[in-house]
Amino acid sequence: MKLSSADMSKTTSLSKAVQATVAPGATLLFAFTHNRSHAAAFEVARQFRDRACLNLVATGLLEYASILVAAGAVAHMESAFAGGTYPAPSPSRQLQLAYAAYKDSDPDWTNLTMTLRLMAGAMGWPFVPTNSLRGSSLWRDSSRTIVADPFTGKETAVIAPLRPDVTFMHAPVADTLGNAIVHAPDAEESWGIYAARKVVVTADRVISPREFREIGPRTGIPGHLVAHVVEAPFGAHPQGQFVWSEAEGVASYAEDYAFRQMLRSIVRDPAKLRTWVEDWVFSTDHESYLRRLGAGRLARLRGEAIAPTPAEPRGAGEPPSAEERAAVLAMRIAEREATAGRAETLFAGIGLAHIAAWGAERRCQERGVTTALIAETGMVGFRPILGDPYLFNRPNAASSLFHASFIQTLGVLAGANAKNCLAMLAAGQIDRHGNINSSRAPDGGLIVGSGGANDLASGAARCLVVMPLKPGRFVDELPFVTTPIRNHAGVATDLGLLSRDNNGDLIVSGVMCAAGDEQASLAAIAERCGREVRPAEKLARFDPPGGGELALLRNFDPQRVILG
Repeated sequence: MKLSSADMSKTTSLSKAVQATVAPGATLLFAFTHNRSHAAAFEVARQFRDRACLNLVATGLLEYASILVAAGAVAHMESAFAGGTYPAPSPSRQLQLAYAAYKDSDPDWTNLTMTLRLMAGAMGWPFVPTNSLRGSSLWRDSSRTIVADPFTGKETAVIAPLRPDVTFMHAPVADTLGNAIVHAPDAEESWGIYAARKVVVTADRVISPREFREIGPRTGIPGHLVAHVVEAPFGAHPQGQFVWSEAEGVASYAEDYAFRQMLRSIVRDPAKLRTWVEDWVFSTDHESYLRRLGAGRLARLRGEAIAPTPAEPRGAGEPPSAEERAAVLAMRIAEREATAGRAETLFAGIGLAHIAAWGAERRCQERGVTTALIAETGMVGFRPILGDPYLFNRPNAASSLFHASFIQTLGVLAGANAKNCLAMLAAGQIDRHGNINSSRAPDGGLIVGSGGANDLASGAARCLVVMPLKPGRFVDELPFVTTPIRNHAGVATDLGLLSRDNNGDLIVSGVMCAAGDEQASLAAIAERCGREVRPAEKLARFDPPGGGELALLRNFDPQRVILG
């Protein structure tokens, strides 16, 4: 007997999809395209409340992970990043405590290595080589080892494959057979879906196979890999949905910044977060959650995705902050490198570094110098919108020349064979050689993790660190080395530029001050660093930030949420 498409339909409710796929002890991945399926994460939280039996794996454990942990559903985690990303990286106290409590959890992966592990799992490989991790404190005995290259005999770092039991993915459109569209930029390149034993797709719209075929060629996931399909409008909320084709019959919606700011605040207090979860997650289902958000709010998010409202400026006439001074110096250096042909691409690491990179690219545009901005999630050649400092917003993605993924950006464009790439990175701490710690606080507790920083510094890209020189941030020896930098382009601080000498030690190559104030600036650097830092024989002097430079950076970040 021939079955009809209706008979083969994989559509079901969110509740039934989770019941059918997730069992105690399961390893779950919430796949990262440019969002996650928060609708699915909330339903998992409801069904596994206080059972402490699930394993979370991810490139990034963001709000959804804090909520699952607060729900008492999680027992183990592995990630490259754990915290918040809007408007810049920030720790989640909930995740910090969980990592301290969960035995054998591993926050010491990177965006590239986690994606490579999923690729290996999908391909059926026993391991996959990597240029990342080795030589840093991210290297562990678990799931990492050294083997001899069978062709050259050279020692090679390899990492274990990863196969989630269940991967949840949110798509703009899917059909009843499980075929789903995936819009780039697709950071993980859907390897988490290909590697999974079971896949559940939530989608803003579910249509018939005939309608799906009529949309025309697209990138996405074949339905035979998918176990269940759930129609969940706004299923990515509070993250957004990027849609590039009107033929799909579904609209984009923006990140809900106010909602994410609220969560950013309460993840610092596990008790408050648990109260919120009991109110907003346990006491709702997806439909009532949307009703609670309100039709007006959801309509505004659709509008903001296409025509965002720039933030109101704050403190336009105020003197530059320490963050602004460091960003201005980094912007000048990046512009100089691009003008000299040494930076055909500027890799914008999230945080203060990406604002500096944006400013450098804009100044290059004005001078007719060609350089392209890259963001690790897969935005290549993008042009940042004014008035919104969030790196991964939809207008930035829409302005890209190309869309790519972690493997292409971190592994190739800034990888071992990178050509004229300047990577700009923020940092929590640096040591006397210019290496970075963004993983551990002085007490050993997790900060947020590497993200893509270790990957960038492990390749051929030259790395420019952007960091105000505040007390405690310069140390002789780091408590944890997240990012040992191979090709150093310097450390742009609010007081001047630190560069490596021939012995690999940082020296003061230039100070940012008015003429005649050089010695006072050197004394201030010594005070901030806790010891004297040797000046270069030919000490450069950089003028303090000018009004035009500050205006340029503040146009990107009017509220100065990153610029300070």
